[in-house]
Order: sequence, then structure tokens, then C-alpha cells
Amino acid sequence: ASNATYGQFKFNLASQGHYAAGSTFKVMVLMTALRKGVDPNSTSYTSMPLKFNDPTWGPIDVHTYSGSYIGRANLVKATLASDNSIYQQLDLDLGPQAVKETAIDMGIKSPVDALPAAALGGLTKGVTPLEMANAYATIASNGWRNKVSAVRKVCFPKKLGGFDCKVEKARRHRAFEDGVTAEATKILKAN
Repeated sequence: ASNATYGQFKFNLASQGHYAAGSTFKVMVLMTALRKGVDPNSTSYTSMPLKFNDPTWGPIDVHTYSGSYIGRANLVKATLASDNSIYQQLDLDLGPQAVKETAIDMGIKSPVDALPAAALGGLTKGVTPLEMANAYATIASNGWRNKVSAVRKVCFPKKLGGFDCKVEKARRHRAFEDGVTAEATKILKAN
């Protein structure tokens, strides 16, 4: 949906508006971990303020939004708490390049920098709502990333069979194994 001035400006908020991803981008880190075989139940980190100089990435300074920390927690609990500290540590272990590749595989087309900040949604340009919907839909469809298409016409069946217009065939790509997406769905549903 767009606003009433769409006809005047021809700007589609869903497909052209770029917004900060924030914590919604942590799912890209989770999917990267699951894809690499990381067990979210047995893999844990300590939630704490992070302030150090990483040899590869330089200064890392991460805090939780509330200023409170959950202590030692596995990835399931960290996901449910949306813990910035644990997700930053996980991202550094997985590698920001791997997280970038996962985001692209999920359907993100906007530029994603292979930097630690991306794990927490710190993207230079942001992402569109349509890209994020497609990324999460890739999880919901058991790892199949579908090409986004606009509904231009509603077709009704003819009395003698068939439809009164051409029906486009869905274009899809297998981006993840269904076991990876099933585990992600299980964790996200727990919230």
C-alpha cells in the first residue's frame, strides 16, 4: 500500500522506501548459523556490554537497548530476548560476509555491507519492506525464495473450465534446506 500522493510522485513505499532494518536483521544471522550447522540450543554466549578493538573490524561497541543483560544464554534465548550483544558475538564468529550472503539468498537486493554492524540492522542504505517480507517469506516457504510479483488482475474461472486470463507461473529458487528453515521457524514461533 502507498499513500494518496502516489499518483503525483510515483514513489512506492513498499518497494522503493529504504528503512533501517534494526533487529529484524538478526534473523539473517540466525539463518547463517543454522545453515552452517550451528546448534541453537547448545551454542551459547555471554550477554554483556561489548567494547573492544577487533583485529579485523576495528572498534566494536555494542549494548542492549534496555541496558540490561541476560548473562549466559543459548541462541534460542538470545533470539527471544533480541540480545544485541550475543548476536554481535555470533556474527563475528560466523563472519559478516557469510551473513551478507545469507541476506542475499533470503531475498535482500539492497546493498548489504559485509560489516559487523549489519548483524544488528546497521545498514548503509536500509532495506525495503518488500525485501524484508520476501526474506521472511523464504523462511515460511521452507527455504524457497519466490520472485516477487505484483497482482495486476484477478482472474475468475470460466464456466467451461480454465481461466479468463493468463496465470503466471511462480518463479522460485531453493535457497535453504527445509531443516534450516524449520528450525528458524520453531525459534521464531516461540516468541
